[in-house]
Amino acid sequence: MAGRFKVPFSGLSGSYIPHFASSMIMIIPFMLAVTWLSATESEYSFRQDNYRLEIAFILTALISFGWLMSMVVGIVFDLFPLTHDSKAYTQTHSNQYLLINIIGQALIMGGIFSNNLSLMFEMATIGLVLLSWGLISIAWPSWRLHLDSIENEKNCGNVALAPALMIPVSVLIVLACWIFRKETGMLEFGFSFNVVVMMGTIALTLILAHFNRRLSWDLVKYSDFRPVVAIYLVLALVHCFSVMMYERGQITENLANITQSLPFFWAFVSTRPLKMLQSTVGKNRKPHSALIGQGQMYFLIVGIMSIIPDFDEGKFINISYVTLIFSTVMLSIWGSGLYLHYDHLHKSIHNRSKHNKLLIFNGIGVISLFMIGFRITVFGDNTDLVYYFMRNFALFSMMAYMLITMFRDLFLSLDTWHRVPMHYERYVS
Repeated sequence: MAGRFKVPFSGLSGSYIPHFASSMIMIIPFMLAVTWLSATESEYSFRQDNYRLEIAFILTALISFGWLMSMVVGIVFDLFPLTHDSKAYTQTHSNQYLLINIIGQALIMGGIFSNNLSLMFEMATIGLVLLSWGLISIAWPSWRLHLDSIENEKNCGNVALAPALMIPVSVLIVLACWIFRKETGMLEFGFSFNVVVMMGTIALTLILAHFNRRLSWDLVKYSDFRPVVAIYLVLALVHCFSVMMYERGQITENLANITQSLPFFWAFVSTRPLKMLQSTVGKNRKPHSALIGQGQMYFLIVGIMSIIPDFDEGKFINISYVTLIFSTVMLSIWGSGLYLHYDHLHKSIHNRSKHNKLLIFNGIGVISLFMIGFRITVFGDNTDLVYYFMRNFALFSMMAYMLITMFRDLFLSLDTWHRVPMHYERYVS
């Protein structure tokens, strides 16, 4: 098999490591900023009812444009030049993105710590521009890769390439919504677009790429890849416009909630959950990423949460969005990152960790969100505090687990790190 494939040299192989490290490190000040918002009495703190949507927008952008996106970009820079035998991506692109991304996050969080509303908004705007600039900077190499594939008649893995081309466009839309946030419905549109369209599509494509491309399970026919992603995008966009229309009084809240659930239900059904379960449980279980598999199942849970009548959002603007990011999006991205990392270690897929502890930590956070939604107050007056600690414990534990795993595998492990990941031929097939 190895003789059938020419393995190109890529100087960017292994570039996922600084991107992953950046992601893990920037989670720490992010959590401190969230804690600050919970403890202070500023005009925009969690103790106030004012500016809740603006803060939710900013914090979500810090996740989707910032530390979580760093892992996605790390995967792109590590795999795309290697699998597509392309020189479109360079070390300069990688370093430029890292620097701009960290500075942008730092500015936004500095604004949050200022406890000054006008300063916070100004620094958030500058930070969002920088984060957007960092992501837009990968548009050119992604476009070059696409053009090279057409010119040289190469399979460029269009499903995997879609996020790389879609992300720069998406961030411009979200940034525009923030700049024009005083227009009715624009902030809500950008918020939903960021979560449902951009991050939801990334999660869906990573799930498809893992089970079909990396593992060759054929959950979805190759010819159906584009329709699956395209239908999700259409449904997600319908939801975004319905949110704007609801804010403008043009449709009912129930209709907006229904449109919210549709892309999640489609993502769940289209990825063939029953067929996947046949291969992941019982005596016929095949090796796979348990994180990505669990992320796929969470699409169903988020869809149900979206349509439950009178589901309490608590202090969240949209608890289903929070759950989607915390479960499906985070698990699919972290699962893909860890699987790529093990591929570079050439670790047998039969001997890889299932990361059950990480799944348990994640489950604790999701349970806290469910208990908020169903108004379960078994802890009396301390209920909100308990749920806050549950979510923080879950996220800190997940972060610590990822840091320990990466440090152990890179510095304390006897396994040899390889520039070319194992089963390279499956990435390029």
